[in-house]
Amino acid sequence: MLADGVVVSAGPRPVYNAGMPVDPITAAIVGSVVGSAIQEIANVPPPGSPVPIEGVPRLLPENTLKGEMLVFSPISASVDGQMKVLAPGVQIRDPFNTVVLPGMIRQPVPVRYQTDMTGAISKVWILSQREAAQP
Repeated sequence: MLADGVVVSAGPRPVYNAGMPVDPITAAIVGSVVGSAIQEIANVPPPGSPVPIEGVPRLLPENTLKGEMLVFSPISASVDGQMKVLAPGVQIRDPFNTVVLPGMIRQPVPVRYQTDMTGAISKVWILSQREAAQP
């Protein structure tokens, strides 16, 4: 403020967007942890990797069809060489019963599947090697 030609200050103004001071040891630890996490994420094998011998024990419905599936897009797939439509909201489960997105299937995999009333594939179970060997 200006009071009779003298500048009066209320003290140093806080800076809210300044970097927070971090000592070098803390910075090195945080950098190491973040780097390790990124490297671990980058090294995860894709879901389209070879089918495991064993998955989790599961009972599949009896009214399923068996085939080998390759997904081309979020709405179409080939089962035993025949083009099929994937239903909106299709549920695909891997041998460990984890939900898998259609785009994650990059190679032909053995499956059991169900169709809806229109003939579109609505539920898919990717089979383990042991499940695929069963009739």
